[in-house]
Amino acid sequence: MTAVTKIDQDSLPDRLVTGLSKIGLAMKSRTWRRKGRQGIGPLQIQVLTFLRSRPNHSATVSTIARELSVKLPTASEVIRTLEQKRFVRRRRREVDNRVVTVHLTALGAKAGHVENRWPEILASATENLSVQEQVSLLGTLVKLIRALQLQGEIPVARMCVSCEHFQPDVYKESDLPHHCNFYNVAFGDQAFRLDCHEYVEVSKHGIDQNLDSNQPAQEPQVVQMRVGMAVTSGD
Repeated sequence: MTAVTKIDQDSLPDRLVTGLSKIGLAMKSRTWRRKGRQGIGPLQIQVLTFLRSRPNHSATVSTIARELSVKLPTASEVIRTLEQKRFVRRRRREVDNRVVTVHLTALGAKAGHVENRWPEILASATENLSVQEQVSLLGTLVKLIRALQLQGEIPVARMCVSCEHFQPDVYKESDLPHHCNFYNVAFGDQAFRLDCHEYVEVSKHGIDQNLDSNQPAQEPQVVQMRVGMAVTSGD
């Protein structure tokens, strides 16, 4: 048995899974370590973080359950706990009082922001990657998320590649090859969104075409996108 064979005992996909699992474990363990001090569990933090990302800082209980891939009773129990802590408040819709909307309070917004520092921590870690590596990683994550969606493991993510507003590789000779019909702007791979509020789902065939046509940009450039579109710049 050669030295290379001894080293490569696990397949490359298996090693990628191991790497991703370690990142997930680090995120989970850090949250649980802080739970004893702050009294906020991982799922509670996910609910607070999700509500903070919403335009009106509110969502129905069924939407929260769907977005976090948990059963409705589980979501209801977490929301009840958060309400007791005054992090959220529940309201019944006047039109249909069977529908309960969950609203994030100022106290809940502050608690979720202080507790969930993982975006900052991961952003700091990705700064060790070159701009080209960051763009490549973003493209890989898009395809991985899409594969998990097709397997029914996660809810639909509001990504550019699965949106009817997205036109891939319209400007093939440009550094900004794609076009967003909603904003009417050209953009490159470095500006791909993974959670867009203007998202409109396209057919599976259209999504697969978008993924197949997408190729990483060779030289990422600064992209100015309106209304909070992600912006990545080179050194």
